Amino acid sequence: MTEDSHVEETGEGEGFEGKLSRRYFLKFLLGTSIILSITPFVPMVKFFFAKETKMEPGRKLIGNTKELTEGSTKVFFYPGEESEHRSFLHRLPLVQLARAREEGRDQFINDGFVAFNTICPHLQCPIELPEGGEFICPCHGGVLDVTDGTVIDGPIPRPLPAIRLEIDKGSGDIYAVELFGRIGYGRD
Repeated sequence: MTEDSHVEETGEGEGFEGKLSRRYFLKFLLGTSIILSITPFVPMVKFFFAKETKMEPGRKLIGNTKELTEGSTKVFFYPGEESEHRSFLHRLPLVQLARAREEGRDQFINDGFVAFNTICPHLQCPIELPEGGEFICPCHGGVLDVTDGTVIDGPIPRPLPAIRLEIDKGSGDIYAVELFGRIGYGRD
């Protein structure tokens, strides 16, 4: 056996840098695999340990009765301006309005207008604009009623947070004044 073949088999003669780079590479691989293993659990930790932030809703001008025709919807933010406060102001068609009154589901309707926060209570996906009489969550196919925000189908654990409206009869201005329910995850 020659000296060169002995060096190749045993790794002797590579010096300090060769061993360090292998060790560094293995540590890098181990660290990367640990990070990739933990990353999917970060939202779960946030879900269980995030503290709810309280905002005091106040009276906020969100639109005018002349802006919306029957069945149309306007996006606004209430009580804050962050994406989690994205909400819909919806003017119900007369057929839906009559059905809601007949079924006793008109507690949040004011002069044919209704408003809800549009962040799904299941996994906080943004709800899509209403189609027909329903809101649809694109993430898991949850369906909610547009007249009172109640769950019709899907994994959504509770109704959408409703927003109480006040309408100035003289000017037609629509104000959001109070939020019923909690924005965010969970069953309560």
